[in-house]
Amino acid sequence: MLTREDLHIAGKLTLRKTTPDGQVVEEISAHNDITLAGRSLVARLFNRDSANVAISRVSKIQVGRSQAKFEAKQTALGDRVGETPISRIEASEVLDTDGRQRVMLRLIGELGENDCNDTLREAGLFTDDNVMYNRVTFDTVTKSKQFKLTLVWEILF
Repeated sequence: MLTREDLHIAGKLTLRKTTPDGQVVEEISAHNDITLAGRSLVARLFNRDSANVAISRVSKIQVGRSQAKFEAKQTALGDRVGETPISRIEASEVLDTDGRQRVMLRLIGELGENDCNDTLREAGLFTDDNVMYNRVTFDTVTKSKQFKLTLVWEILF
């Protein structure tokens, strides 16, 4: 009997609007696409010839205005507005829809009331040296001083 195991990496960004007093007023979620550069980052973890090469880790979330179609060779957001550092990472074991054990990483960043106040339609995960791991587009969020925006990026391995 043949069995098959695959590494289907999937990601989703949830944008959570919160008032200054902590009340969540809206949540928007969208699934992301992984860039070729992002896939290369993961592949380098399996390549023993790269064992002595430092691999830059994802460390920030950039946001922008573009809703242009995703292209795998894309290296930057279409119309960057700004960025926020990933302030917290949570790891857990979860079951997928087929009952298989998977690892979930939750990367969390936050745009405060005075950060990136603009029309936002895209986001991406980036390394310190600005390699874009993945990108997502979503319905327009008009960021303002009236709320902070928590960005929760879930990646399932």
